[in-house]
Parts: sequence; structure tokens; C-alpha cells
Amino acid sequence: MIYLYITSYRPISGGNYMAKELENKIRNALKEVKAWQRVPTSVNGVYLVKTPADGSNETLMVEINPINERGTPMKRRGLFLKNTSEFNGFGDIFGNEKVLELLGTLENIAGGEKVKEIKAVEI
Repeated sequence: MIYLYITSYRPISGGNYMAKELENKIRNALKEVKAWQRVPTSVNGVYLVKTPADGSNETLMVEINPINERGTPMKRRGLFLKNTSEFNGFGDIFGNEKVLELLGTLENIAGGEKVKEIKAVEI
């Protein structure tokens, strides 16, 4: 059985140089991006996403969509998060042993998803 532990995150204060550097990198990366376009990050399965502008406001989100054994996202759309409180809320649920037990039971009922290894065709 695999356990997932997610710790709470508290944002770094605005005066931190590293936080400002990351903020500038994000601003530059999203400058020419269209709405809903994924911008990959250095963390596999984590993307930056800019939503359509509502007046002068744009919402920036993080999409979490783990990569499968073929190197593609597991789902068509991942989990979208706008702030650290959403991250912490989902982390609490993902870290709950009862949810993991529930999913294991559902896999047993449904027969579990068998992951087939797909071998490359040599040309």
C-alpha cells in the first residue's frame, strides 16, 4: 500500500528575493500565453495556466496532472489550484487514510485497473 503525505505550505513573505525572482519568471512565461494554455514547470506533472481575462483581472492557476509511464498526463484535465488554502485543503483529503482505503476498496470491486506495458515498435 502506498501512502501519500502532503504537508501544509505557508507563502514566503513578499520581501524574499527568491520569491520575487520566481514571480518574475512566472510573469515572463505567461506574458504571451493564450487562455487555458499549459506552461510546463520544472516539476513533472505541474503546469502554470492563465484563465481568460475578466475585465482587467487575469487568474493564474497551477494545474496538477501526474505523468504516466508513457510520459503523458494521466487525465485530460488535472486538478486546478488558485491558492495555498486550496492546496492545503486537498492535501488534507489526499493524506486521509480513509480515502486511500475507500479507493482501494473501489479498485477491488471494479477489478482494479491493470496497467499494460506498451512496448515501442522498432522501425
